Amino acid sequence: MARKRKQSQRKMQIEECSLKIQEHIYALGMSSVEDYKAWCRAHNFHQGLDKSQRQRRDELYAVTRTQASEMMAKEKSARNLSEILPKIYNQELPADKLQTAVTRAVSNAFEASIAPKVLLKLLLYLEANSDLLKEAAYIQGISALANHHESWIRPLEKWKVRKHNRDRQFSELARHLLTAYEVPLFMDSVWFNGNATHQNWFKHIGTGQNIRTARDIPIPLTKKMAHHFLKAPKHYTVEEALRWGQVYALGGDRYLVDALRQTRLTRTFNNDDFWLNVIRFFIANPMLDVSHVHPIIDYIWHQRYENRRVFVERGVAREMGPAQPNFSMRGRTPETLLRQVEEWHGELGKVSKGRELGWHGSQIGEFHILEGSEEWHNMRFWSIRELLSSDELIDEGRELKHCVSTYASSCHIGRSSIWSMEIEDENGRRKILTIEVAPRERVIRQVRGRRNRLPTPREKELLQKWADQEGLQLAAYI
Repeated sequence: MARKRKQSQRKMQIEECSLKIQEHIYALGMSSVEDYKAWCRAHNFHQGLDKSQRQRRDELYAVTRTQASEMMAKEKSARNLSEILPKIYNQELPADKLQTAVTRAVSNAFEASIAPKVLLKLLLYLEANSDLLKEAAYIQGISALANHHESWIRPLEKWKVRKHNRDRQFSELARHLLTAYEVPLFMDSVWFNGNATHQNWFKHIGTGQNIRTARDIPIPLTKKMAHHFLKAPKHYTVEEALRWGQVYALGGDRYLVDALRQTRLTRTFNNDDFWLNVIRFFIANPMLDVSHVHPIIDYIWHQRYENRRVFVERGVAREMGPAQPNFSMRGRTPETLLRQVEEWHGELGKVSKGRELGWHGSQIGEFHILEGSEEWHNMRFWSIRELLSSDELIDEGRELKHCVSTYASSCHIGRSSIWSMEIEDENGRRKILTIEVAPRERVIRQVRGRRNRLPTPREKELLQKWADQEGLQLAAYI
């Protein structure tokens, strides 16, 4: 019996050892004992299978070192853009083989470029003489500059880097190539937004001409407006800078411009003669809290331009014209206008549930975060969720006392996406903020709390976390 027991134990030890050997071979990336023995011969390791734990560990370290060396060589090769750029240009490297965000952006730029040969020359020079090709974000701007190569006024080879900041490097490059006169920094954004009209304005100003004479300016500018346009902050868009020029020329201030940035008036310049009177109204009433600017503009726009859907009988609706197509600012006071806005909000909240409008959700994900702990009895659950019907918008607006319900049509056609930030604690669940997202641009465009208040620093911090999670951009004015 003892002999059989010893034989059985020996058999189990052999099987266990064999299993460990097989696992070791698989860990080295091989599939058979023969491959393993050949690898041992090639790397000067003991070729037998009866190896100590230390010997096997050394073999694994050897493989790890080899893999790391190969990976480093691969990464070094990927970073060597001076060799890769011509291959991408000659289509020797397919897009699915490119390993970095920069090289993929370069591939897309070559595909869309109207001057690929110039773009290659520009990229090679910048790779050798700047830091701009270390970030994929600059490739689109560089490609746009190449597309305007016929307007270059100086040789590329004369440009030298003077700043470590990459934004400044790009600014100086654009001005070296295209401008003889000063161009405001906010105009740099035109090389990244794909707007050829705005890019031509950059060149127009850079050759010493007045913005008033540029082609396709959407609104007439006085000399004073044109002067202030050039003084707009560097983080403004071109459209926002146009409003800046108007407001400052008429005697307004930055508080009013920042309020206007959150409205449709920096996204459209239609009927500008009328809207200029609205801006004059705000300037003439400086004691009017700028938090009312957005709801007032929404109210006026809906009264003057928005078609109404009127139910003429049960289940039958007809499209009607605007409620007040001849709406005028003449004779209005802040008090009466605010009262009308409040009444309008009240009417929006009375819309029948039977007239609900619904829409599909966007591709943006929700946000959830838990703060505090059960131990300290201070747990709070924050969430951001999308509102998907006109009824939800009405409830949101009724609770927070604002006019978000007017966005139902925009949500239905996919132009806007409305989200609600809520908090739940021992006092129950309550709404905190209403958030408008432009889903196509993936920009958080507006954020308002109760009675149109702005977000607190903590709320803005949570918004930023959601934005980072979902790849959204938070508008600079929020």
